[in-house]
Amino acid sequence: MRLAIDCRGLRTSPSGIPNFVVTAINGISALRPDWELYLLANDTFNEDLDSKLVKRDNVIKVIEPLKLLPNYAIIWYFTKVESIVKRIDPDVFWAPAFLLPPFLPKNVKTLVTVHDMVFKQYKDTMSGMNRLFFELLHDRSVKQADMLWTNSEYTKAGVEHYFRERACRDIFSGFFIDTDRFRPVQVSEQQRTSLLAKFGQHDKFILFVGTLEPRKNLSFLLSLMPALAKLGYSLLVIGAKGWGDTQVKAIVEAEDFPREQVHFAGYVTSEELVQIYNIASVYVSTSLNEGFGMPQLEAMACGCPVVSPHNSAMIEVVEGAGETVKTWEEADWIEAIVQVDQNRMDYIAAGYMRVKEYERDTVIQNLTDYIERHMAPQPLLT
Repeated sequence: MRLAIDCRGLRTSPSGIPNFVVTAINGISALRPDWELYLLANDTFNEDLDSKLVKRDNVIKVIEPLKLLPNYAIIWYFTKVESIVKRIDPDVFWAPAFLLPPFLPKNVKTLVTVHDMVFKQYKDTMSGMNRLFFELLHDRSVKQADMLWTNSEYTKAGVEHYFRERACRDIFSGFFIDTDRFRPVQVSEQQRTSLLAKFGQHDKFILFVGTLEPRKNLSFLLSLMPALAKLGYSLLVIGAKGWGDTQVKAIVEAEDFPREQVHFAGYVTSEELVQIYNIASVYVSTSLNEGFGMPQLEAMACGCPVVSPHNSAMIEVVEGAGETVKTWEEADWIEAIVQVDQNRMDYIAAGYMRVKEYERDTVIQNLTDYIERHMAPQPLLT
């Protein structure tokens, strides 16, 4: 089996989808050594992500930038990918970030991974460039894909609802994180003290990880901080600056806001992130909608208990292992955060059990079986 993979996302700093792609490539190349994996991109990979990529003999990088516009991945995807695919002649082209290129040889089967239904449900929260790209390719990609892979049952139900007319009727569902990276680690007292000082945190601190964009609803978490600060909590926000009106600036600059107990860290290295997960008191998400809940699972894998809203895929990822809050009442959220922190060992144990349900090799085995079933010759109807 020859599998061509859109790896444009591996050029950027580590985040949810790029980390997932690297973990998936490592899993497929290990479990299917007879498969050839061609990693297609218009530029070299991010150093951190590339270091996590296992360099097996069946993993082949194909880095071919456009000569005149080397930095324009979108134009490369529209104009260059077709010729690369024709030369490689793969059996399957995998689009791990929703979107198929507009022109592919008809003999190449397609696999599209769908991470959420944001383009259908929360289009206005997307960045302008992403919205344009999705306008051009999103619906066509989902409708025409020979195979569909969703990250959760929630996202699968969304595909079935919004795309009743689609080529692929048999949707595969399954997801994972890199538990070789996101795991309990020993953080010495010296390292802990250094991390707390670097990121301006108290011994008790709440962690938020995510791009700063409207759907993440960080403004609600910040609105809880005056009350939480009085209980001794500080807040560490990790994530790239995103887009849209998040109302963060206005909240933080309010006269009664405890600015000294909130720190915006931006990007941190993978190693630092793992250590931070390991020492945080509670991981809290206040997102309006998630197709999966990857930071929640990463936190649980590192032994950090989780509080999330009772909505979207966060229900299936978190409920029963952490706390999901069913209202947007301030008192309910503060009660949940304090409860989880005070009973953290019980929640940590439950989190470890939940992570086992998202074991990479099991998902990859089922996925590759799914691909092979779709590639098998179909019996003639009589």
